[in-house]
Amino acid sequence: MKKFGVVCCVVGVCVFAANVNAATYTGSVEYTAGSGSNQATIAIDFDFGNSFLFNYQWDGIATGWDALAAIDTAGALDVDAIWYGEMAAHFVSDFDYAGGLEYDYGSAYAGWAYYGSTNNEIWTLKSGVDSRTLVNGCYDSWVWTNYDLNWIAIRQPGQMPIPEPVTILLFGLGGLLIRKCRA
Repeated sequence: MKKFGVVCCVVGVCVFAANVNAATYTGSVEYTAGSGSNQATIAIDFDFGNSFLFNYQWDGIATGWDALAAIDTAGALDVDAIWYGEMAAHFVSDFDYAGGLEYDYGSAYAGWAYYGSTNNEIWTLKSGVDSRTLVNGCYDSWVWTNYDLNWIAIRQPGQMPIPEPVTILLFGLGGLLIRKCRA
């Protein structure tokens, strides 16, 4: 039985290592907005296996907000955002798209987090959609996630939803109780 456990661990490590440099978002693009010689891909990631890709094309300089506004205008993705004039910035509060269901974290600490990538593999949390300058071939991801008590996003692009810490603790305690009952 110990050999089986070792084999499972080795296989798990190999699968993890193979996926480390894999593209986060794959699949077909829902639709393309804008026109031009530059292109960015925007992912709206409601939860693992429930994300949608959109392309944005432009010439010159474009921001993350330019992409969202064009995608919103061109098709069925609805972007809910508030303009804060004193900060000269948009706050994106929600996305609506047919089939897009937000994972229920069972917590008030949930919302959208904004990430950017140049290669669809390594992601960086972004601070504002208006200040994000797009470059040809880049990726943006809006991820529905839960947050810790300091409002730091827990889920990264392409990851499965991670339940709040109390839920994880309850699963762990349940596992211990099952183990004790079997002993």
